[in-house]
Amino acid sequence: MSHQPIPASILTGFLGAGKTTLLNYILREQTKYRFGIIVNEIGEIAIDGDLVQHQRDEIIEVSNGCVCCTVRKDLVKGVRQLVKRGGFDYLLIETTGIADPGPVAQTFLNIPQLQQYARMDSIITVIDAENIERQLGDSEVAEAQIVMADFMLLNKTDLAGEKQLDAIEARLRELNPQARIFRTNQAQANLGELLDMHAFAVDRKLEVDPRFLDELRERVHADLEACSITLDRPLNLDRFERFVQQLTDDQQIFRSKGFLWIEQNPRRAVFHGVNNRFTVYWDRLWEKEETRSSRIVFIGKNLERRAIEDGLASCQV
Repeated sequence: MSHQPIPASILTGFLGAGKTTLLNYILREQTKYRFGIIVNEIGEIAIDGDLVQHQRDEIIEVSNGCVCCTVRKDLVKGVRQLVKRGGFDYLLIETTGIADPGPVAQTFLNIPQLQQYARMDSIITVIDAENIERQLGDSEVAEAQIVMADFMLLNKTDLAGEKQLDAIEARLRELNPQARIFRTNQAQANLGELLDMHAFAVDRKLEVDPRFLDELRERVHADLEACSITLDRPLNLDRFERFVQQLTDDQQIFRSKGFLWIEQNPRRAVFHGVNNRFTVYWDRLWEKEETRSSRIVFIGKNLERRAIEDGLASCQV
């Protein structure tokens, strides 16, 4: 028996823009669809998958960077696994912050096994209003994520003034005059204007990238690296916060995130960092039989792993 292919949207955006925040907002607010999710991680430690507010059997985690450039077969396998489990009618793919979404979308067009399951509906790019101007100067991938977008969420607008937002929008329209732009905080866009809109069109992608349908090519920002660390003793929160602030002064770190085991606290802490701006908030209670640890990932350029390990070790109690 044949089935109508379900819509698929790619959620992309540079490091720390708010992709997982958007994904959780969709899952929390949109009740029309049942979602299957593929989350792509960078580094050896899975963080983003644990931050998604959803049933675990409807999430597939794919590691090793760009979901289709380096692990193309895993995407096909992941979609097959979700389809086999059943129970969903919309596919969401969250890429890493250093992946070009073009090859991800192209894979759906070039691989017949995927076409029978899903159709590409849109590429949704989340943009950090506070940092995008610098990111465009530092990374070709940040520009590719904008150029390939069908929808752009200009996010964290509370951190930028009106003139700055207008200037950013003008720059975005220069790079991609066809995409619709939403201004958002916490990635809270009108989902009725974002999902299942049949916004993806091959001819428009070819206008901005004539090589769009060529064989897959690697377009991950090769200069970026991830340093993933697991700690098996509790942390002193004050020492940890002082350390990460000093770390961003000493090293070029664009994104940091993780789960923290804080001394004398029954709850797991969630840590987020974008450049030198950090937040720590309390998450769920540690489970009685759960092995406690801290899992942290730093993403940046020319990272000095030994200095990071030594600094984190000094934060333990």
